[in-house]
Amino acid sequence: MQLSAVRELGNVRKWRQVLTPLNIISTLPLLFAMLCGGYLSYRYNILLRENRDLVVHTYQVINAIDGLLVRLEDAETGQRGYIITGDASYLAPYERTSVDLPNALAELDRLVVDSHPQLSRIASLRAAVTAKIDELGMTIALRRNQGFDAARSAVITNDGKRTMDEIRAIIGAMTAEEKRLLDNRTADTTKTERLIIGVAFLGGILSLVGRAVAALAVSNYRRRRKTRDENISGRG
Repeated sequence: MQLSAVRELGNVRKWRQVLTPLNIISTLPLLFAMLCGGYLSYRYNILLRENRDLVVHTYQVINAIDGLLVRLEDAETGQRGYIITGDASYLAPYERTSVDLPNALAELDRLVVDSHPQLSRIASLRAAVTAKIDELGMTIALRRNQGFDAARSAVITNDGKRTMDEIRAIIGAMTAEEKRLLDNRTADTTKTERLIIGVAFLGGILSLVGRAVAALAVSNYRRRRKTRDENISGRG
């Protein structure tokens, strides 16, 4: 029992030695600087990550748009090759595109779900793409069933060209919108990176100021204590 009390008394004395007014005065400014710097650094790092995610997302949208146009152009090239030669091997891109397009359009829907203007463009794009695939299928069927001249007569009406021009115009508007967003988001990311550098610099300044304040506080504390001790000695 006595041994336990002695240990407890020893611990109390150790804490008293640590938690002296001098130590507290010298620690508080540094602690404040560390807390402020840590919070600002954490906050701006989250913001930086969000901005970078948005930049990556914009690139994903642009790649999806470009991929859709490439599929359609490949399908159209295959259609022309089949009409000219009658060789069914040319139809592979068309057949592949016919299967892939619903998933490609659904992926675009998912990527731009937070953008009403882009969703509106996708609705128009879906209608134009459907018309294009129908036109390709119709001319291919004509070539297969009625021969080259029938397919050629359908192609030279330019219905397919007008539809493809419409598709390119819609895709061009979508791409321009995404590039505008990309420029804004890249600028935001750069700004946030500069803010983080500024926060680090500010943290260094706060640390130096904290040390200076702590040193001044300690100096004042020692001077007051010395004065008090001298007053007590003089009275004695």
